[in-house]
Amino acid sequence: MRGIAMEPLNLETDVLLVGAGGAGMAAALAAAEAGARVLLTDRSLIGRGGATIMAQMTVAVALGTETPDSADAHFADTIAAGRGLCDPGLATIVCEDGPAAIRRMDAWNVGWARHADGRIRQAHAPGHDRPRCVYVDFLSTGPAVSRTLRAQVQRHADAITRIGDLVITDIAVSGGVAAGAVGFSLSDGRPVRIAAPAVI
Repeated sequence: MRGIAMEPLNLETDVLLVGAGGAGMAAALAAAEAGARVLLTDRSLIGRGGATIMAQMTVAVALGTETPDSADAHFADTIAAGRGLCDPGLATIVCEDGPAAIRRMDAWNVGWARHADGRIRQAHAPGHDRPRCVYVDFLSTGPAVSRTLRAQVQRHADAITRIGDLVITDIAVSGGVAAGAVGFSLSDGRPVRIAAPAVI
């Protein structure tokens, strides 16, 4: 017996985000703040799937609240600890942009652990030559980051449409450039086609 074919759901957006973990939510916020219409998708619940929510410990960033630090020193430790597996270009971005991202999360009340004088605490972790790692507490950093980003995404509901339980199966390409994606809804199996000039 053959199943009944379902009409696809056709969607259109300026920026399609595939995956709503920490990176996906942060990218959705950046696109929305730049004026784009954003479609944030995930095969799970928005902001409750992916790796970020599972992360427990710390985030490495050269804030220098415990001892002097710099993006260059952080980069050197990152490349050395990566033992040839790190992309130097991406490592540069992470090390240079990290402090601003952590301060932005702080302004959103993520809850970084602090000293009595108000400085953000930084712990010494393997792979780093100095205390460099911020945390909420040693078992809840990832969930706190996810919760904070999810709240910000909800505040941008006018620009960010969220669709959970959606599996993206392929990126649509036109002229060698991403032009959208196709997938299906986990809830009812309905096919989904998304047109988007930018796909992340």
